[in-house]
Amino acid sequence: MKIARIELKDFNQFKHVTLDLTYPRGHEKDGEPLDKVCIIGQSGTGKTSLLRLIKWFVSRDNNIGENVRLPVPTGGRVDMDFNVSDLHYRLFNNESNLEYDSFGKKNNDKKKVSFTKWEQSLNAALQQINPLLINYPVELNHKRNLTGQQEISPFVNEDELKELKPRQIIDFAFEDIKKTWDFILKDIIEHRANALFMKSKIADSVRKLGTNLRKVQEESGEYDKWLSQNPDPVKVIADKCLDPIIDRLGLKVNLDISRKSIRELGFIELITKDGKDVPEDFWSTGTWQLVQTIIPLYQLRPGNAVILMDEPERSLYPDYQTTIIDTYINLAPGSQFFFATHSPMIASCFEPWEVIELKFDHETRFVFQDLHYEGENHVDNYKYDPQYLRWDSILQRIFDLEEEGSNKRIGALKALTELDAQIEKVKDRNQLDSEKGKKMVQSYLDLNRKLGWRT
Repeated sequence: MKIARIELKDFNQFKHVTLDLTYPRGHEKDGEPLDKVCIIGQSGTGKTSLLRLIKWFVSRDNNIGENVRLPVPTGGRVDMDFNVSDLHYRLFNNESNLEYDSFGKKNNDKKKVSFTKWEQSLNAALQQINPLLINYPVELNHKRNLTGQQEISPFVNEDELKELKPRQIIDFAFEDIKKTWDFILKDIIEHRANALFMKSKIADSVRKLGTNLRKVQEESGEYDKWLSQNPDPVKVIADKCLDPIIDRLGLKVNLDISRKSIRELGFIELITKDGKDVPEDFWSTGTWQLVQTIIPLYQLRPGNAVILMDEPERSLYPDYQTTIIDTYINLAPGSQFFFATHSPMIASCFEPWEVIELKFDHETRFVFQDLHYEGENHVDNYKYDPQYLRWDSILQRIFDLEEEGSNKRIGALKALTELDAQIEKVKDRNQLDSEKGKKMVQSYLDLNRKLGWRT
């Protein structure tokens, strides 16, 4: 599933805005929905509202939590165009419900398509997409909210595991997300609980008086055989995904199958490179951010989902920001990502046509889209490509930041200009060696140093 177009009329701060979410002319994917979208804009321009609207439309259900309920005001309308497999359709809001406005097959006249047959095809296609949507809000629930505080039996409860059926909507905005994480970590919970059960059997056999060594060896052999046939999913995640990413933090995944980790439902535990435990309470917010966003993508392997991330840069140092977008994209190829951000480092990961900038009209205070191309929407008509710009140039040209720095920097630049003119006059009078001239030169050099310039 991918979104090709969003049109908003009289919705919150949007008077009438149409967002074209397809590749421009001249691109090899001309007309196809974008694989990733970067939404930027001033605070209050509706970036988060757009993400919530997308969640509402993709789920085709307005009952997605009181904190994200988005009724459109009377007279307002939101249209969203979707492509699913070889089908396309448009949804619009009718009060608090969503209805079809158009439908059909790609490159086919919609009037030639029976709605009943088309809807059957659509529902069949949607049922094959699991998950259909993953939503990461700005504030992710941390720590015990992930898997609960209660201990569990080391024995596998097969009935409970069977109830953890695939979920099409994975939404981390809800306060109670325990079942969601249980589903994501299902294979880890099952593997660790079974491993502890078999290890407990061996330990019990050893403790029992009179137990012969042969039986203990047989049970140990069964355990070793089971391990060889059932690779530890935590080790797989560590080797293929997490360890390379958190290596820069001096951390790695703890692979020890301990009673403690299993009784806490088997969430990922971290240790330092020299093997010291790092309790969850001492994880940095950046570490939580990485672990909580990467594990679901790796575990669920979304192939055709819509994935929403509000402020992916939160709590991440700039060096991570420059690489994290590619990490996410590689974990879910074929999905469509929407990122809302304030970070020039995040914006530098996108092609110019993938950047949607929202701005306030100073007179009306309504929001409009600031187009970064002139003339027709063609790859050759875009003014700037954030992938080739310096961070400060991105802030000035993409984010429209007029100031070059803080007030102190601007003041220093003005003072430097004045000093330069004064020094030239003193130089013309051959008075640079005077006390006044030396003070001017020293002040000039001090300002250069503070501004980070070479002298």
